[in-house]
Amino acid sequence: MHTWARRISRDWPPEEVRVTGGWHLGFAGGVTFRANSAVALDPERADPETVERFYRERGAPPAVQVWDGMDDLDRDLSARGYRSVNPALVMVRDLDDVKGPGGRFEVLARPDERWRALWSAEGTGARVVEGQHRIMDRVPEMAYAVEAAGAARGCASLADGWVGLYAMLTAPEARGRGLAAGIVDALLAWGRDRGAERAYLCVMDGNTAALRAYERAGFIRTDRYHFRVGEP
Repeated sequence: MHTWARRISRDWPPEEVRVTGGWHLGFAGGVTFRANSAVALDPERADPETVERFYRERGAPPAVQVWDGMDDLDRDLSARGYRSVNPALVMVRDLDDVKGPGGRFEVLARPDERWRALWSAEGTGARVVEGQHRIMDRVPEMAYAVEAAGAARGCASLADGWVGLYAMLTAPEARGRGLAAGIVDALLAWGRDRGAERAYLCVMDGNTAALRAYERAGFIRTDRYHFRVGEP
């Protein structure tokens, strides 16, 4: 299995996983493609019909992660009518020079009302919110950082010496004030203090503001992927 696909599946885990027909298939109630997509394990055996049966039995569109180097798979799925969506980058950094989080940022064991309230800032519906929280509840070790007034938040998983940053969000009226950097520092310091050596995050390719912020925070681009999605 692709190294980053395996790590993301561990840190943002599906509710159901099936390994069959040359595929690693994940399903989490249709909430987020990361947890509701297939990864080809054996391209010679990976028949798209296996993917289509799995997801259509669950009322979801068939979706496949396509990473750099999977050009043949990408062409095959395109020819089959799968559209390309959500191109994203993976960015990484070391943790040897992480700053302290500062007094206005808190790291929690569970998301509080301030943390959860920010879902409304991006118009996320209740079903998706609860689905995201069910995913986070399956992570063995996760922390939730929030700015004291509830203007920014994020969470981080911890496993095998890596911290993975997820669900980063700043309220629209508070953007441009460096709050995202404070959340990143808080989560990276949390991971470093628990023995992590490196961190990663996934960000939409084309999200220029976020890319600039993460590059200022010391992250560099290391891989890229997109999804191929068939008809539901």
